[in-house]
Amino acid sequence: MDAYGNHAALDLTDCDREPIHIPGNIQPHGVLLAFVEPELRPVSVSANIETLVGLSPEAVLREPLSARMTGQSFADLTAILATPDVAAFNPQRMDVLTTAGPQPFNGILHRHDGLTFLELEPRRGGEQEPEFFRSIRAAIRRLQKATDLKTVCDIAAREVRRLTGFDRVKIYRFAKDWSGQVIAEDRVETIPSLYDFCFPASDIPAQSRALYTSNVIRIIPDIGYRPAPLVPDFNPVTGGPIDLSYAVLRSVSPVHLEYMVNMAVYGAMSVSIVRDGRLWGMISCHNTLPHFVSYEVRQACELIAQVLTWQITVAEETEIVNHNVQVRAMQNRMLHELGDERDLRQWLVRSGADMLALMSASGFALCGFDGVTTFGATPSDKEILDLVEWLARHEPRDLFETDSLSARHAEAEHYTHLASGVLAVPLGRVSSTLMLWFRPEQAQTITWGGDPHKPVRIGPHGGRLQTRASFDAWREDVRGRSKPWRSHEVAAAIEIRDLVVDVILGNADALERANRELSRSNDELESFAYVAAHDLKEPLRHIEAFAGLLKDSLSPEAKSRVSAMVDGIEASSRRLRALINDLAEYSRVGRDTRPFAPVSMDDLLAEVLADLKPVLNDTQTVITSESLPLALCDGGQVRQLFQNLISNAVKYRDAARPPRIAISGGWEAGPRAESARAGDQPPRVWIAVRDNGIGFDEKYCEQIFEPFQRLHGQDEYEGTGIGLAICRKIVQRHGGSIIAQSRPGMGSVFTFTLPAFSPDRRNPQT
Repeated sequence: MDAYGNHAALDLTDCDREPIHIPGNIQPHGVLLAFVEPELRPVSVSANIETLVGLSPEAVLREPLSARMTGQSFADLTAILATPDVAAFNPQRMDVLTTAGPQPFNGILHRHDGLTFLELEPRRGGEQEPEFFRSIRAAIRRLQKATDLKTVCDIAAREVRRLTGFDRVKIYRFAKDWSGQVIAEDRVETIPSLYDFCFPASDIPAQSRALYTSNVIRIIPDIGYRPAPLVPDFNPVTGGPIDLSYAVLRSVSPVHLEYMVNMAVYGAMSVSIVRDGRLWGMISCHNTLPHFVSYEVRQACELIAQVLTWQITVAEETEIVNHNVQVRAMQNRMLHELGDERDLRQWLVRSGADMLALMSASGFALCGFDGVTTFGATPSDKEILDLVEWLARHEPRDLFETDSLSARHAEAEHYTHLASGVLAVPLGRVSSTLMLWFRPEQAQTITWGGDPHKPVRIGPHGGRLQTRASFDAWREDVRGRSKPWRSHEVAAAIEIRDLVVDVILGNADALERANRELSRSNDELESFAYVAAHDLKEPLRHIEAFAGLLKDSLSPEAKSRVSAMVDGIEASSRRLRALINDLAEYSRVGRDTRPFAPVSMDDLLAEVLADLKPVLNDTQTVITSESLPLALCDGGQVRQLFQNLISNAVKYRDAARPPRIAISGGWEAGPRAESARAGDQPPRVWIAVRDNGIGFDEKYCEQIFEPFQRLHGQDEYEGTGIGLAICRKIVQRHGGSIIAQSRPGMGSVFTFTLPAFSPDRRNPQT
């Protein structure tokens, strides 16, 4: 609360923004000098240098480095500075001239931000004895013999504690959300165990993790130290405060010191476990009393951390390799089975068990435009469809994975026992078909080091956040979370997707080849029909002429006997001629094509009505027409389309009433029109031909467009049964559609669509 009793607003990301890399202070168990090469004159020193050499910081800043070192130490320093990697020589013995005479120190060098840093720590003997190195080699051999993650971490914790003498050494592993868990521990009986405890991500803020990644060793010999300020805290190269990111002596955040005190820890060290440039975990060392570890021992611990990292990689890679072997074997089976199976869903039914085993999943679903197919324990089809719709709105990515679906999709709370974990992989970047794997809830009890949900309070030292005071075991039941998806499992899912897509594309290639072959066959058939129709016309003319001559040459007595036969020959010839002409027209639709051009449907209709005027007058047909739109089409073919539809309307008139034909049209509306306005589809116009004829049963609406399909006998109505087939072929050639609607005795409506002509758009020319 503030001074008025109100709750102060807290920003829990304050720790993430704390500038811990520029604290302006160091820990006083050593001294720091910063200088600019090649002058080798300090530009900043730590204030505690006065206790070391007996001179004030200001006096040291006025002298070159050579004034404070023995001749041999300064010569060693200049030789090291002549190399590109000064840190490779750490630690270097440096004899510093003090008021009490030369004193030996471990000199630790690094370069950063245009400055060279020399840190001096007390030098202690004994670490470089042969026994020390033998113990390190033995520790490494023990690590290398370990074959699993738990064993190698247990050995690393034990060896680091043996080398350093800390009361407790734990191996801490980060999760994806940067929370962590203690997975190994070695300790004395007098300090409490933290094994298997979890800690929230806020315990190690983002900028701390960044420093742990770049500067892998951190030591705090005495938590109760009094910081030694830099004099001055100014970098003349950058013009800002001095960046101590890589300094061994860098002072620690007050929040972290308070955190350690609350854990009853007064000496600490950490060694980062960095794998592939990412912070995997830490070797964390605690002591109940202040505890200093020399640079040589810290180097040995860093070496153990490197070997541990290698063994962790080997253990995890072994698991991945074993999994990949299973993936390859399963892919081979899938490739064989899916290659033989044309139906992806039928294949799923047969391969579902493999799909679950490969991903350690309990359920699998294939969801697309044609529905949902499931295998194993899954949510209902409706719940899966709702989930897919939610993914499309909120997670429009190539892949989606979570081990806590209900935390992101509230509706999933109803089926956490089936799908707390979801891995969704689309079959393509623009595909609406998804493969989904499901994992059930894995209820567990997590032991936290203190209550992770305890409110954070303003601390007693001003406006900074105060850490929690208790690290007693605090247990929490975790629900709605599944076993997390491993990176190699996600990779396996992507490989399965790619395999399925490859097979589908392979089938598509085969289908395309078949279509090309069918198209070639259709072209040959059309050519045959055209040639046959042309060649049949000549003998048919001879038959008709011969029948006429025969009729004229008959004697009156014979005519009465043979005339009916000759009339039959002439009628059959006329029907055959009509059939041949219609076949020729049908084949010509695909052969005699002209580029599309803007055509006035009103003008085209007027031409057709002029041609049909004698028939329309004889049948007393009344035709009405609205103003029709422009279309982008082959005018000759659309003229034939109008003629066929109007002729059919006259032919199939109702004898009880005069024929009436109404022709209307306009621009297409609805979803397709919206798509056309967005530029995704070409715009279209529609034209309808409505009559009041005899009509037909709508169950024949598709059948009437097939060649030679007639709903009435030839004796009842003339025709070959090809006219409407020609109409459909013309419309399809224009990329449109034609439909029929009818009721017996009420008439029929034929509606077709064509590409629209729009001057403000680029229209396709075919």
